[in-house]
Amino acid sequence: MRTAVALAAFLLLGGTSGAQPAQTLHKAYARVTTIVNFTTVYVGESLLACAAAGAISEAEAEEQFQSYRQRNAALDARVEAWSRETELKLRGRDAERAAREDAREAGLSAVAGASLHAQREVGAAPDARAFCAARLAAINAGAFDLSRNAELLALLAP
Repeated sequence: MRTAVALAAFLLLGGTSGAQPAQTLHKAYARVTTIVNFTTVYVGESLLACAAAGAISEAEAEEQFQSYRQRNAALDARVEAWSRETELKLRGRDAERAAREDAREAGLSAVAGASLHAQREVGAAPDARAFCAARLAAINAGAFDLSRNAELLALLAP
C-alpha cells in the first residue's frame, strides 16, 4: 500500500493554463502538485495508520485506497493533461525547468507533511478505532475527493 501511495503522489504533477505570466504559471504548477500530493497521500496514510492501529485490516486499507483512486481517476487525468499543457507554455517561456523543480520540491514536502499529519492524527486520538471509523466514513463519502477541492478546481479552470 505504501508503494501505491508514493507512486500515486509522484505520478501526479500539476500546472495551469491561460495567458498568464510565467511566474503565475510557475506558482500554480507547484500549488496543484501540492494539493494533489497532499490529499492523495493523506488518504493513503490515514488508511495505513488506521490499519496499524488495528481499526481496519491492511487488505481493507488497500481496497479503500484503490476505491479512492478510482473515484479520482477522471480528475487525475485532467490534472495530468493540464500539467502537460502548462509545461509546454513554461517551456516556451524558458521557465519549465525551474517550475518542475519547484513542483517536485513542493510535492515532496506535501508527501512528507501528509504522512506525518495522518499518523499524528490517529496516534493522538483518544479512541483510535472510533477516529478511524469516522475517517473511513468521510473518505467513503468523498470528503477528501479531489473534485471537492475548490482551489484545485479553480487552478485547473480554463
